[in-house]
Amino acid sequence: MENNFKKLVRTLQSELPFLKEAKDSFYLRARRLLRRPHEADFGVLSLIPASALGHWVDVGANHGQSIESILIFRPDAEIISFEPNPRLAQKLAARYNGRANVQINAKGLGDKAGEFTLFVPSYKGFLYDAVASLDRDAAVSWISERTVLNFNPAKLSIAEMRCEVETLDAQQLAPVFLKLDVQGYEYNVLCGGRETLRRHEPILLIESFRSDPRSVQLTEELGYEEYFYDGSTLRKGPPPSGPNSFLMTPGRAKTLLG
Repeated sequence: MENNFKKLVRTLQSELPFLKEAKDSFYLRARRLLRRPHEADFGVLSLIPASALGHWVDVGANHGQSIESILIFRPDAEIISFEPNPRLAQKLAARYNGRANVQINAKGLGDKAGEFTLFVPSYKGFLYDAVASLDRDAAVSWISERTVLNFNPAKLSIAEMRCEVETLDAQQLAPVFLKLDVQGYEYNVLCGGRETLRRHEPILLIESFRSDPRSVQLTEELGYEEYFYDGSTLRKGPPPSGPNSFLMTPGRAKTLLG
C-alpha cells in the first residue's frame, strides 16, 4: 500500500509547486551531511570492494539521487549517468560541473537508437518529471488515486518532448554496477545492453524487476540470479518488501559475497 505520508507530500506539492524545490534542496543537503543514501538498499554499495574496477552506470538519473548515494560509498567512482529529460540533465550537469568522475549524458538508453518521445505527466499544473517515461502507459498510470489524495483524472495531462536514445552496447562501457529505473522501459534498456552485460557481468539494481516477465527471462538467459539486501548483506531471492532487486551472475556473486 502506498505510504500515506508520501501521498500527502505529493498532494501538497501539486497544490504548492514551490515545495518540491525546497524539499529536494533540503534532502540533498541533509543526505550529504549525514552521509545517508536516498534509499536504504543503496547500502549494498559498501559491499563492493575497491578492487572491483569499472564504470558505475546510472540509467534514469532523475534528480541525481543515485549519483549522490554512489558518491557516499565511492567518492572516486567513475559515474556515467543517463537522463533523457533535457531539463533535468541540464540541472545535473550544472550541479556536477567540475567533478571529473561524474559524467551526465542528456539522452536515454533503449533497445535501438533514434529520436523518441518522452512522456511527462503533469497534475494540476505540477510537472512530475521524476516519473517521465518513454512508455506512455507507464507515464499516464503513475499519477492516480494510489499516489495522490483526492485524485481527479481531469487534472492529469501528459506533456511530450523529443529526446535522443542510444543503446548501452553502443556506449562501450565496462560497468561494475548498473542502476536501472526508467519507468517501464527497463526491458528495452536490457535488450540494448546484452553484450555489455554478457561481457562485464555488472551488478544490477532494478526497480520493480518482476513487474515485467520479459526482464526476468532475459536476465536469466544471461546467467543472472536475483538477490535482495537485508540491511547487511545480499541474500538470494526476490525482495520480501521494497521495490529493488539486485541481480548478479554466479561469478560476480562469488567475488562479492565469497
